[in-house]
Amino acid sequence: MLEILNFFPKNISNLILENLTEYQDKLEEIRVRVNNPIILKLTNTEIIIPYKISSEEIIRILQIACDNSIYAYQSQICKRIHNNKRWT
Repeated sequence: MLEILNFFPKNISNLILENLTEYQDKLEEIRVRVNNPIILKLTNTEIIIPYKISSEEIIRILQIACDNSIYAYQSQICKRIHNNKRWT
């Protein structure tokens, strides 16, 4: 199913799932920004979820995605930018 939802806190992933019932195969992007609604970008349209994400929730998403090692990932990103290499 949508493995990407494992990176979101349970309340947010449930909100996304509720709004994607019949569109799961059309999901291309999930946009989250502090104090803004969640935007689900589908193949031909967007779904706006009127839930404003807090900065704490954004940090939590980032921590989950980085396996609670943000500084390690930050270092990798900086090295790649400095060396002008693409992700492999």
